[in-house]
Amino acid sequence: MTFAHPQALWWLATLPAVWLLAFSARRDHLPRRLVVATVLRSIVVVLLLFAAAQPRVSGRGDGVSVVYALDVSRSVSPEFLNRSLDWIRTIDARHRPAEARVLVFADRPQRVASVDDVASVAVSSSERADVLSQGATDIEQALRAATAGFGAGHERRLVLVTDGVQTRGDLWRMLPRLQAEKVRVFTVPAAPAVERDAWVDAIVVPPGVRRHEPVTVQVKVHALGAMSARIRLASGTRRLGAANVTLRPGANDIAFETALTGVGETTLTATVRADGDRFEGNDALAASIDVGPPPRVLHVEGVPESAHHLADALRAHHIDVTVAAPDALASGASPLAGFDAVILSDVFVQSLDARAAAAIERFVRDTGGGLIFAAGESTYGQEGFAGSALERLLPVRFEGKRKRRDLDLVLLIDRSHSMRGRKLELAKTAALSTLDLLEDRHRLAVVAFDAKPHEVVPLAPVGNKRRAEDLIASMTARGQTSIHPAFVEAQRILATSTATTKHIILLSDGVTAQPPIGGEIPDAQALHALIQKGREDAMRRDGIAVPRTDVADPLPEPGAIEALVAALAEAKISVSTVAIGDKPNLGLMGDIAAIGRGRGYVARNDAEIPGLFVTETRRLLGESIVEASFRPVAVHRAPALAGLDFANGPPLRGLVVARPKTFADVLLRAPKDLPLLVTTHYGLGKSTAFLSDVKNRWSADWIGWDGYGRFWAQVVRDAMRRRDDGDLALHVVRTGGDAAIELLARDADHGFRNGLSPVARVTAPDGRASTIVLRPVAPGRYAAHLPIEAGHAQPYRFELLAGGGLTGADVRTAGRAALAYAWSDEFRAVPPDLATLRSLATLTGGGFAPTAADIFALHGDAERTPRPLWPWFVAAALGVFLLDILWRRAPSMPGGVGVPARRRPPVQPANTREKTMNDSSRPDASAARQPHRRSA
Repeated sequence: MTFAHPQALWWLATLPAVWLLAFSARRDHLPRRLVVATVLRSIVVVLLLFAAAQPRVSGRGDGVSVVYALDVSRSVSPEFLNRSLDWIRTIDARHRPAEARVLVFADRPQRVASVDDVASVAVSSSERADVLSQGATDIEQALRAATAGFGAGHERRLVLVTDGVQTRGDLWRMLPRLQAEKVRVFTVPAAPAVERDAWVDAIVVPPGVRRHEPVTVQVKVHALGAMSARIRLASGTRRLGAANVTLRPGANDIAFETALTGVGETTLTATVRADGDRFEGNDALAASIDVGPPPRVLHVEGVPESAHHLADALRAHHIDVTVAAPDALASGASPLAGFDAVILSDVFVQSLDARAAAAIERFVRDTGGGLIFAAGESTYGQEGFAGSALERLLPVRFEGKRKRRDLDLVLLIDRSHSMRGRKLELAKTAALSTLDLLEDRHRLAVVAFDAKPHEVVPLAPVGNKRRAEDLIASMTARGQTSIHPAFVEAQRILATSTATTKHIILLSDGVTAQPPIGGEIPDAQALHALIQKGREDAMRRDGIAVPRTDVADPLPEPGAIEALVAALAEAKISVSTVAIGDKPNLGLMGDIAAIGRGRGYVARNDAEIPGLFVTETRRLLGESIVEASFRPVAVHRAPALAGLDFANGPPLRGLVVARPKTFADVLLRAPKDLPLLVTTHYGLGKSTAFLSDVKNRWSADWIGWDGYGRFWAQVVRDAMRRRDDGDLALHVVRTGGDAAIELLARDADHGFRNGLSPVARVTAPDGRASTIVLRPVAPGRYAAHLPIEAGHAQPYRFELLAGGGLTGADVRTAGRAALAYAWSDEFRAVPPDLATLRSLATLTGGGFAPTAADIFALHGDAERTPRPLWPWFVAAALGVFLLDILWRRAPSMPGGVGVPARRRPPVQPANTREKTMNDSSRPDASAARQPHRRSA
C-alpha cells in the first residue's frame, strides 16, 4: 500500500489531545462510557487521516485490451482488408475483449470508432492534409498511436495487419516502448494489391560523367514474376537505347552503353513495358544528372612532330587535347591549371627540371589530376628516369643496365663543307659520347666521308679508348658529299663481322650527288660538277680558301643507295640515320632508315646531335629496352581495357623494362611477364605508365588499328580527374519522402571550409520557389532535409545562393542539382516483408499469422494499476461515527442517556441557582437541599 499524501499521517500526533479532552470530562460521565466513546472517536480520527493520505494498492485485471491496426495504403489488397474486417468482427464477438479499439494507417494513423467505420475513412492517392494518403506507409506512427489506445489494468494485444513494407519512419524505433509496456504484437501479413507487375526501380549513372563520354547506364527493373518486357532509355526526346529482355522474378539489371551529348542538367527517363503488367503507374522513372564538359588533356610530346597520332585519336573520341613541348611544364605558376590529365610521351628526363616535376606532383597529389606516362626510346633505366622525382609518382621503377649485346658499330659522319664549324665539332662529340657508352668487348669504326670515305678509326675492340678519341678529334671538314661510297666502305668493314648486332649510324644532311629518281636524268658528271661549283662559289663569297679536293668516284645510278642499304639489311646489318642541317633531305634519310630497319632521327638544332647518337646507341645496347614484336595480354578486367581484343589486334614492336611498385595494378603484360600498362593512386589522383610508345615506332601497327583511339581514350578517362573532386559539391538524394541536401566545401588547399551559412533555393515542380538553410553537420559539410511530394512529372531543382560566406564563383562551381520524384515508393509492389513481421512479433512476445485463441490467451502480464482506498477509509470512519452516536444515545446501551450512572441534581437556571445560594443562610436551607425522592 502506498500513499499519495503521506504528510497527512502526521496529524496522528493529535490523538493524545482527544484523550486529554476526554479525561477533563471524566466527572460528567461514567468511566465505562467515557472510555468506549473516546476509543470510537479516536478510530474516526485515524480513519479520516488515512483517507486524507489517499492510500492505494496495485493489482492486475483479468481482461484483454486489444487494438487493431489496419494498413490501408495502396500496396495492400482492398479485398484482403474486407476479409480482415470480417475476421475482426468474428473474433471480437466470440472472445469479447475487455476493450477493443480500431485504427487505420497509411502515411499517418487515424482512429475510428468501430470496425464498421473503417469503410468510411477518406483516403487519397496524393498528399493531402485532410485525408489519409495511400502513397506512403508509416508503421512507426501507427505503433505509436496504438500504444496510446490501451486501457489500464488489462493485458495488451496489438493486432497489426500490414505487408510490413514501410516507406516512411522506422518501426524498430518503437520496439523498446512496446517491450517496456508489455504490448504483445500479433502480425497478420497482408496480401499485395498487385500480384503481377514490373517497374523501374532506379537509374544508376557513374559519377562525374562528361559530354560524349562513353558511359554505362544501369536500369534496375523489379518484376513480380517471369515476364517478357521492353526497356527503353531516353534523354529528353533523344532515344539512347532499347532492349527486349526476359525479366526474372526480383531485381534485374539492364545495361545501356551510351554517351550523353548535352552539358549541365540532363534528365534520363527509363520505361518498362511488360507482358501482363497490371499497373502502369510505376512503369516510368526519371533521374536528373549533371553532365560536365569534355575532359581537357595536356599532351607533352618529346618529339612534337609525332604528337598528332595520339592527339588526333583522342580528339576523335571527344577529348580536348592541347599539345605542348616539355618546357611548357616549367612556365608559369600553374602550367596544368584547367586540365584533367597530363600525358608525358617519350620525354627526355633532362627536359623535366625540378619545377616541372614539382608542378606535376602537385597536380596529381593535391588536385586529383591524372598522370599518363608513355615510354619510348628516350626512356632509359639507371641513367634516365630511375631515381628521378618523376619516378616517385609513377607506378613502376625503371630497371638499371641490362646485359648488353655483342655489337659492331660503324659511324658514317659527313665531313663535307656543310659540316664545317660547330656542326662538325658536335659530330665529334656525338662520336665520343658513343665511344663512352661502349664496353671493351664492343667494336667501333668511324668513317668520315666527303666525296670519298676516309676510315678515321678502324673497326676494332674499344679497349683503350684514348687512341680512338684522338683520331675522332682530328677530323676536319672538306670536300663535297657522296653517301653511296660511304655505305660501300661500311659494307666492306662489316663483311666479316660475327657480332650478334651489326649496325651503321649515318650522320648527314642527305644532300648527296645522287640524281633524283624518276623523270629525265641529267648527266651524272655534269650534275656532280654543278654541285661542286656551287659549294666552291659559296666558300669564296664567305672568304674561305677553297681546298684541293680529291677526285670523286663515278656517280652512282639512281636508287643505288637504297639498293645498297637493302643489301645491308639482307645481311642483317641495320642502318639508322641522323638528319641535320637547315634543309636536310628528309625523304632520302627516312627511306634509308626504313629500308635499313633502323631509326630515323632529325636534329631540330645542332645541339641535339650528341643526344640522338646516345639515344641510338642505348637502343642498340638493349639497355632497359626490349625490341621485339608482341601482343599485349590483359591481366585484369578494367575500364581502360573494356571492349578491346588485344589477342586479335596488331602487335607492338618494343617496350621499356620496368618493375611494378607494391600495390600497383598491372593491367597489361608483355612476354616474359614484363609489365606494359600499370596504374596506381597517388594522393588524390591517379598515375598510369604505358611502357611502350604512342607513335609510329613501337606503336606503328597500332596507329591504324580501330582500337588505338578507343584504348587511349579509355586510359585517359580512367586516369583523369573526376568532376566530384571539386572544392564545392552540391548533392541531393531522396530518403523516403524527404530530399537530403548536402554541400561539401573545401578551400584551395583542400582544407574544410567551416563557418559558412549556405542557403539553397528550391524550385518545386509547380514552379513555386522557397529557400532552406543548410546547417553544419561535420567539418566542411552542410546539410538539410526538405519534405517533397511524389506524383510530379517535373523534378525538384536545387541551387545555392550567393551569401553566407559563398561568392558567386562558389555558386557557379557548386552547380545545380535536380531530383525527380514521379511516384512514391508505395507503387513498388514488392512482396510482404515477412522477415520484419516475424521479428516484430517474436521480439514482443506476440505471434505471426495468429489464431484468435493466440491473441486472447491470458499470460498474466497485465500491468498492475493503482486502486485508491480512501473511499473505504471514509466509509469506515462514517460507520464508526454512527456507532459512537448509537452508543451514546441509545437507551438500551449501558451508560446510555436513559440509564444515568448516579443521581445528579437537576439543572437549574442561573437566576434560580443564585437565589438558592442566597437562601442558604436561612435555617431551612438544609432542608431545601435534600434530594428529591420519588415515591415508591
